[in-house]
Amino acid sequence: MSPPAAQFQFAAEFVTFLVAAAGLALAVLRTELLSEPGWGRAGLALGLLAMATGAFLHGSRLVTHADAPGLVALGGAAVVFLAAGSLRWRGEDLARRLLRAGVALEAVALALDLARAATIPAEAVRGAGAVIIGAGLLVASRRSIAARVAASAALTLLLVVLVLSVSLSQVLTSTVRDQAVSRLDSRARGEAARTADSFRPLLQDALVTSASVRGVQRDTQALAGDLQGLGQYLTTLQTTFLKQDALVWLSPTRQVLAIATSSTLAALPSDRGLALALAGSPVVDEAILRRAQVGSVLSVGTHALAVAASPALAGTPPDLKGVAVAVRPLDFTYLQTEASDDPSLSLVLAARDGVLARFGSQPSQSVLSSLARPVLDGGSPGSARMVGGRYVIVRPVLSPTNVPVATLIASTPTTAVTHTRDSLFRTLFSIALGGTLLALLLAAVVGDRIGAGLRRLTVAARGIQRGELGVRTGFRGEDEVGLLGAAFDSMAGSIEDKTAALRQAADDETRLRNRLEAVVAGMGEALVAVDAEGKVTDINQAAEELLGVTAARARGRRATEVVALVGEDGTDLREHLRPSPRRWSGEGRVEQDDGTQVPVAVSAGVIRGPEQEVTGRVFVLRDLRREREVERMKTEFLSRVGHELRTPLAGIVGFAHLLATRVVPAKQARGWHEEILTQSHRLERIVEMLEFFASSGAGRVPLRLDPLDLREVVHDVAARWGERLDGTHPLARRVARGTPSVLGDRPWLGRALDELVDNAVKFSPEGGRVTLTVAPAPGGDEVEISVTDQGKGMTELERAQAFGEFVQGDMSDTRSFGGLGLGLSLVQRVAEGHGGRVLCSSEAGKGSKLSIVLPVPPIGDVDEARSSAARPVRGSRLAGRLRAPRAGGRAGAA
Repeated sequence: MSPPAAQFQFAAEFVTFLVAAAGLALAVLRTELLSEPGWGRAGLALGLLAMATGAFLHGSRLVTHADAPGLVALGGAAVVFLAAGSLRWRGEDLARRLLRAGVALEAVALALDLARAATIPAEAVRGAGAVIIGAGLLVASRRSIAARVAASAALTLLLVVLVLSVSLSQVLTSTVRDQAVSRLDSRARGEAARTADSFRPLLQDALVTSASVRGVQRDTQALAGDLQGLGQYLTTLQTTFLKQDALVWLSPTRQVLAIATSSTLAALPSDRGLALALAGSPVVDEAILRRAQVGSVLSVGTHALAVAASPALAGTPPDLKGVAVAVRPLDFTYLQTEASDDPSLSLVLAARDGVLARFGSQPSQSVLSSLARPVLDGGSPGSARMVGGRYVIVRPVLSPTNVPVATLIASTPTTAVTHTRDSLFRTLFSIALGGTLLALLLAAVVGDRIGAGLRRLTVAARGIQRGELGVRTGFRGEDEVGLLGAAFDSMAGSIEDKTAALRQAADDETRLRNRLEAVVAGMGEALVAVDAEGKVTDINQAAEELLGVTAARARGRRATEVVALVGEDGTDLREHLRPSPRRWSGEGRVEQDDGTQVPVAVSAGVIRGPEQEVTGRVFVLRDLRREREVERMKTEFLSRVGHELRTPLAGIVGFAHLLATRVVPAKQARGWHEEILTQSHRLERIVEMLEFFASSGAGRVPLRLDPLDLREVVHDVAARWGERLDGTHPLARRVARGTPSVLGDRPWLGRALDELVDNAVKFSPEGGRVTLTVAPAPGGDEVEISVTDQGKGMTELERAQAFGEFVQGDMSDTRSFGGLGLGLSLVQRVAEGHGGRVLCSSEAGKGSKLSIVLPVPPIGDVDEARSSAARPVRGSRLAGRLRAPRAGGRAGAA
């Protein structure tokens, strides 16, 4: 129901109620003026009572539908009883005709209600009927001076109450409506501003993309010529590092060279179509023109996009090599996230030709387009309007140059205002009921004194009608008029105080809630809040990730259904998630939807109300996976290091003790010396490896890159291992003709090959052949150094874990071989430090092939490297990872 219709209904029902109440008082107090004794008087009184009761129930919104059975029964009873009472009418004939005409109009209004006609016509007929009945009662009261005075005084007072009630209802309803519209307007402005700035997070991603593509290969134009490689590189950036929805690389002439997109953009016509549209967009034009980062919100077809462009510049003066474009769709998901804090809020992004994205209930697309078009043409957004039972506000989404590129349309339902209005009507009717009864009972007694009081009441009522809630009558007295004036002042003061208090409370609540939401959203721990019934009321993002459930799905459900909490021994701990006045903390596991159990530390606090009653609980869950993994790795590391250091130390100490305490032949002493030296070298290698891993993790280990002949490197490795194997494992080496030299650190590259050969020997049966192979890789720009064995091979799971730190092929306590489990991890770090990578090909039961692939430098770089300084491992690791994804491998030993 529209506000005008509601106000009209209130006025009509209020008039009907006042007339019926006045007539009922007159019929009870001065029955001789209206009807003959007997059933005529009873019928008249019952009819007026039914009429007053129906008007009170409907006008106060206790019964909202006019065709409700109860209201229809009361209306029918009023018509029947009043018609019967008019048959025994004692007053003037004019009064009788007025009474019957009014009853007839009440019957017509009842028929319109049953036919579900419009509110205003039905209420107009009902109000007119009540006024005519009131006129008939007033005419009938003229036969008695006392009745005339009482009727006149009562009529004046009732008119004041009517004006006051209608004025208050109009003013307060308008105030509530204006506040709702003001809040919506503030929200619309904020959402429009946030949408206009949605491209800003993309500026950094576009800059990273342009810098990364330029940095991977010095000749950017050569990279641009390899479209497939450029596309793969953009895809790696987009999926691994930047997590944006789309990346596009454009040539200096705006030619689309490569595209990387995610499933989020599946709704767009095509990747190529999107890229072409972006290539010709004002954002790209300005980025190329200004040679600077540029971003904005764009309308592409029927889609809204946040776009940022960053030119790739090289040389002095800067030369444009290309343009990186990062894209994010402003779609349903974006609007849903923006409106997640207000379930009643609906948002729409609209352009001149139609809707770009929408969330929530909204008017039709044609209406939205008609609202957006004037704003995009440069007109004023205007004030809120009511469309289809919703308040709607349009605000422009501006580009960085303050040009409207789209409009944001926010709307909320009018139900909150309707509920407030209904509550106000009930309050006013309740007040009017008491005031009316008091006025009618005492009207005949107050006489002339009623005039002065009514004039002051009228002035105050008109002041309130103008919105002056601070107006008071200032009338005091010991009689009923004085009490009425005091009651009016008290009511007006109470309404004024409550209105101010409500505004202040609403502002305080908004500020407090915003602060709490910011604190909760920024927590690293998962937080779940429940009410007194144990139902989830709030859940932060960390809890969504930990529990695997969205906030929308969790709210309203019981915490025991959302959080599957069990103890370390498998006992069910969900009992602690139920409402309780006690604090609790402990450790357990949260079971996710896929069956994974996450160890957590849980703390439960109690939320109490103003009377210290329990109104809810707050649960904070801290993920313990990282802590336990660190503890496990520390324990395992200390255990393995202790074991590996103890083995060579035992030999050194043992032989040294024998040499110190015994006299032995020189030949035997030389053997013991050699064993001490061997174990010392072994201990030194362990320490070097630990030092290498500690330093490389901090980016401090230099690799000295010198030109290397891989034939010599492989020959040295084969020679060392040929002496150690003593024929137990045939060792072959093959170096292809024309294998180019590489830039490398000979000691560490040899150490990496030693680890590969050591692994091959360990996991091959006696007599199994181990082959060292060096050959150019396909393409000619890399060299592959491979170690192939005929051992037990690896499963898919073992390949996935092989290159982790402290991982061994046999992790059992009874394993046959020792080692720290750092062998293959060292191989990988050395390869990546050279700008290369490690490949692994293995199948269980059929042996393994592990390869170090190194880049072949240009001839000029070989000469330059002879005088170059060392460079850190970390500096080249990123390049190695970007060139190819890391392969799995078999666990190595130190």
